[in-house]
Amino acid sequence: MKYEIMVHLRIGRLLPGYREVGFGSCSPVRGISLFAEGECAVIAKKIPDREIAVEVICSCIGREFGLPIPEPVLLLNSDNNWFFGSVDIGHPNLMQVATASDAAIIGKLEKWPPLIQAACFDEWIANPDRGNENLLFDGSGFFLIDHGMAIPSGMPADDWSDDYYNNQLLEIVTGSCERADDLRLKKAKEAQGWSSTIEKFDTAYDFSALPSVIDDSLKLKISKFLRERVIKLGDELYRKLNPHQGALNFHD
Repeated sequence: MKYEIMVHLRIGRLLPGYREVGFGSCSPVRGISLFAEGECAVIAKKIPDREIAVEVICSCIGREFGLPIPEPVLLLNSDNNWFFGSVDIGHPNLMQVATASDAAIIGKLEKWPPLIQAACFDEWIANPDRGNENLLFDGSGFFLIDHGMAIPSGMPADDWSDDYYNNQLLEIVTGSCERADDLRLKKAKEAQGWSSTIEKFDTAYDFSALPSVIDDSLKLKISKFLRERVIKLGDELYRKLNPHQGALNFHD
């Protein structure tokens, strides 16, 4: 199957009058953007080109594989500066920013059905920044936001240590399995199965599927990282979730 995950990536104009939102390290703003289809409320931030590329690609791929991620958009402001943005889902749903280190949020995450898939995704993209207010919570479920720090610059695709990233969602999964070997094994197999499925659909993150507005050199590096890393993703997740038994290697 050929995926074209960026075909529907919307590009719009960030209209004057946007205001800073009171969270995040990149001074995100809430405003209105004009698209071909009309106006839409967005959350946007001005970040370096590499972070924009990582944000767009990770958000689109995550959505392609069914993860709850707000729709990503690319925006130009009145000075023709690029912003990464996402459709604002804060209203009328009253989404609230949450942190993965908050005890009450951890309890809700442990019961959240997509947790294992989200943890697998963060392991694949080596996301170091999920715990720092990069979740939205509406009282029952979560949305994943802010992926610009993923795929850390200079990180080898085969590095599974904590030198570059720390997977907070995976830690929550392992924490919930501490006294239940059968649950640990179940989650390890589930993670390995999800990873195997992702590997089969590698056209979703092939260079040719990535948006033309992103510099070719960045597309090549990001695509290469994802393609190389996914090969061992299932085995490494199995090892991390079920370390006493080691991985069932599907590739030997």
